[in-house]
Amino acid sequence: MKTVDWGLLATFAAFFTFSGNLARMESVRVLFARLLSHGTMLISALTCQIISNVPAAILLSRFTQDARAFLVGVNVGGAGTLVASLASLITFREYTRRVPNGGKSFLLLFSGISFAFLAILLTVMSVLM
Repeated sequence: MKTVDWGLLATFAAFFTFSGNLARMESVRVLFARLLSHGTMLISALTCQIISNVPAAILLSRFTQDARAFLVGVNVGGAGTLVASLASLITFREYTRRVPNGGKSFLLLFSGISFAFLAILLTVMSVLM
């Protein structure tokens, strides 16, 4: 990579800003504390699907004492949507640069494999924990 992908960098910075701002809202704190008390691993993994796993880890770490389930959730949560992991976004961006009309097929294949992997990991970890 010869140049910085400013759009991707700005997107990731926005995820951090968004998660930091969310954590300051009382209604969000109450919601996440309540949700995480009933399923830390699952809620952590699902949150990663929306705001990416690293910002989700920063956001949710304040609301749970179940460190094991939380850490498994945010790590497993890196699978699933394209947004769930910065690495996936970088991969997609690089692929579409090299294969200009391949974004749709990549996204379909990626999503199928990644969601299957997420489901398997959540199932296995639910049994093991």
